[in-house]
Parts: sequence; C-alpha cells; structure tokens
Amino acid sequence: MVSFNRRNFLKSATVSALTGSCYAAFMHENNAYAEETQSVKEAESIPKRNRCPYRDIQWETAYQVHTTTHGHATRQRELQKYLDRGFKFLTLSNYYPSAPYCPAVKMTYNYYKLHHTHPVMRAGKLTQGPFNWNEIVAPWIEQVDEKFRRSFPFKEGGPAFEPLPEGVLEAPNAEHHSFTDAGVHICAPGSAYASGTFDAHNDYKTMSNGKYNFGTGLPWREAFRKMFDGLIFPDGGGLTINHPVWSRLKKDLMMEMLEYDPRVLGIEVFNQSSGSSERYPWSDSYSEEHWDYALSHGCQCFGFFVPDWGYTEGVNVLLVPEMTVHECLRAYRLGNWYGAIKGRGILNFKSIHFKDSGNETDGEKMTGGVLSAETDKTAKFQIISALGVVHETVSEKLSFTVEKEDYARHVFLRIRAFATDDSGEILFSQPFMLG
Repeated sequence: MVSFNRRNFLKSATVSALTGSCYAAFMHENNAYAEETQSVKEAESIPKRNRCPYRDIQWETAYQVHTTTHGHATRQRELQKYLDRGFKFLTLSNYYPSAPYCPAVKMTYNYYKLHHTHPVMRAGKLTQGPFNWNEIVAPWIEQVDEKFRRSFPFKEGGPAFEPLPEGVLEAPNAEHHSFTDAGVHICAPGSAYASGTFDAHNDYKTMSNGKYNFGTGLPWREAFRKMFDGLIFPDGGGLTINHPVWSRLKKDLMMEMLEYDPRVLGIEVFNQSSGSSERYPWSDSYSEEHWDYALSHGCQCFGFFVPDWGYTEGVNVLLVPEMTVHECLRAYRLGNWYGAIKGRGILNFKSIHFKDSGNETDGEKMTGGVLSAETDKTAKFQIISALGVVHETVSEKLSFTVEKEDYARHVFLRIRAFATDDSGEILFSQPFMLG
C-alpha cells in the first residue's frame, strides 16, 4: 500500500478504476494534474474567494449537479439514500479514520483496519505508516473489553458498496477533527489527505496504551496545510468549516480561519444533523448568524448545505459546463452553486446574476448594481444584506437595484427563495460582495 498524497491517490484511483469505477474517465482526462504539487508559498498566489459568483455561468446549458460536502456513508444502504435523492457527485466524508472512501469500489468492511498507510500523530510526533493494527494491539489485547475482543484479530470483510451507477462521479474527502488548538470539524472535498485512526473511543487501547491520536492531533493551521497539499486539483475544492453552531464556534476563530487562506471556502449554513438531536440542546441546523457575521465584515464566505448523518435534507447544487470531477470541484472554488434544503427538483433557480459598473453592463449606463434571479416556479424571494431582509416579493422573477452610495451600508447581498407549497423547500444563493 502507498501513502495518501495527491500523486499516489491518483495512481491508486486508476488501479481501482479498472474494476469498474468511473475514475477511469476522470484519470484519462486529468492525468496531467497528478504530478503537480503546491507549496506553502503558492498560497499567496491563490485567487481570493470570488466576490461575484455565477458571473460566467451559462444557465441555459449548465448542468445542475446535486451533491453535498458533508455526508457519511460506510455501507450501501447509506450510500443508496444519496443516490435515491439524485446525487451525481459523491464526496463521502467519513471519519475514524478521517480518510477518503474513494473510489468507493475499493472499500471493504474493516478496510482501514487492514490497509492503514497514512501518517498518525503518536505521542506528539508524526509517525509514518503503514500500521499493522493486529500486531500493534496484540500485546495488550487481554486488557480490551471482551465484547471488543470478539472482533479481534481484525479481518477484512466483503465490499462495502455496490459499483456506482453510470454517470455518478466521485472525489476524495473526509471529516477531520481533534485539532490541538480548535474544537472544530473540517471537511476537505477534493483532498486526499487522511488523518487519525479507527479507534475513536479507545476501545482497543490504541490511545491509552499506544499513544496513537485518533484525529489530526495537529494545530489547525498545520492540518489545513496538509489538506491543501492533498488537493487533487490546484484550482478546485477546498475546506469547509462544519456545523458552527453545534461546534460552538467563536466568531473570531471563524474569521481567523476564513482569512487564513482563500481555499478555506466557507461554512456550513445548514446541517441537518445539528438540529435533529435532543443530546445537543444548544445546537441548531442553521448557522445563518455566523454566515451574515462574516459577510457583514466584508469577508466573502460561501455557504454549504449538508445532511451530515441526516440523509434527507441539505443539498449543494453545482453549476458546471461539463460533467467532470474537475469542473465540480472548480464550481466549489468559484462559488458557482446554490443551496437547497430539500433538493429533488421541488424548486430550482433558472438564473442568478449581479451586474454593476464593475462587470459587464451590455452597454447600459449604471449608477449602482442590479441583483436578479429567476426560479422555475413561483417563489417567495427575500434579499438579505448587512441590514437584514431588505426586499421581499412573490414571483418567478426577482430584480433589486442598489445604488452605489448604499454599497457600504449593505456590504453584501444574498437571496433566499421559499417554495410557496407545503414542501418546506428553501433555496439560498451564494453572496455577492459589494464594492
């Protein structure tokens, strides 16, 4: 087995593709990227987060690809729930260990107990793999609870997933946690970086006896760099800050992370799981307050809409010119997607556009900006800025003008569109930063 860096991930993905994964086409198209690396110094040359999303989208011909950046699946019945919702791009975000389940066709039950090759923090030092957990645990197995000893030694099981349907794309991702200086969870769609171990609860004494960290075990900046280094495309994918309300994320730390690197793309604005358990009375599915805080301070912050462990709500609808992994990950980098609570085609945006004297005006003489949108059914539109809800209308089309002298007051504009039936569907545009 090989370690999880960009080059080796792509090579191993190619091998697995021979068994039927759609990665064969992916690798043929994008093999040139396999040799690229990205140094820390290059971060300074990374374009800033796009302050005017959708600018180059050809809405009439763009594919609207349903997907998410944070969804768990370790077996077919869980994966099938995404497929049944029409997801065409999978970036499964599992943990314990936080390692890509991609390509899905390679995954077996107990896979990472038998094929753990990525580094792990042990006793405060980064220790290179591979790790033979049967040999590591054997000396203290008698100290392990009997109910866990029954599953030892670890044996590899059968396939965890059936082959993906034709046309379903996939890319690496994982949910990373246990940073030494921040209580956050981070997904990294498009990154092959892997961290941690299988033994989340120290059931096999790997933490107490072996001193193996079950998460990143690193300061967040250092771990972020490793995630950036693992991106399979230099111009696509990035990092998401997960469930800010559930994590009790301090807004100043959120801002520090967003300002650290443009590839920290944004935050989860909606996380189904975060509001669905009585175990976390402080939590909520929505983190719009965090979102608007960042935007009101002039920081472009993309919004993500995810099921997590929920499976029935939270969708990112990517807008891409071609159905490729590269284009899907580029859409995330550029902010070319919108969020939906339900998905399933209940309500769709047909266009979202902001134009002012700073971008194309079709020869118009403009003294400000115009935000316009259209949906495929009548919707209740709201426009939100730093001032709150500044415009509402019920229609299939929306148009809102903001004068240049008011840019500093509004700071940003974003759209919410509510379905007028009883479906509970809500659509969210990405924000437009003014000025």
